[in-house]
Amino acid sequence: LANSHVWSKLKVLAPDHGKEEIYEGNLEGSTTVQVQAHEWGTTDGSEKKYDFIFGTDLAYRNSLHQPLIESLLEFSHKNTVILIGVTMSDTQPRFFDLLTKSGFRYEKLSDHLLDPEFRGRNFGIIAIQKR
Repeated sequence: LANSHVWSKLKVLAPDHGKEEIYEGNLEGSTTVQVQAHEWGTTDGSEKKYDFIFGTDLAYRNSLHQPLIESLLEFSHKNTVILIGVTMSDTQPRFFDLLTKSGFRYEKLSDHLLDPEFRGRNFGIIAIQKR
């Protein structure tokens, strides 16, 4: 994706797995990573933006598309890199249409970038960014 950066401080939004705590740690002495749990479609009014957003198995039902996209809109900025793992057979084209209509661009990462265990299967990683 365009506009790649090296950050000295990273904030990462991760999907809610029943944990409400925020993790902050230093890597290599100068990089700070913050992980925040989140339930898609909810807002905390904080206006925080994140550099990376990761998730998997999030778009397999049509009812999940709009809450997910609303959260992506709220928590991303123009340089945010969003990586979503999807099973291609149960993620309908409607999800990708909604992404485009909401101002995002996306591309499926090439299989050679995946761990060999996942290559050539029905699984893909979609890279998403605001246009």
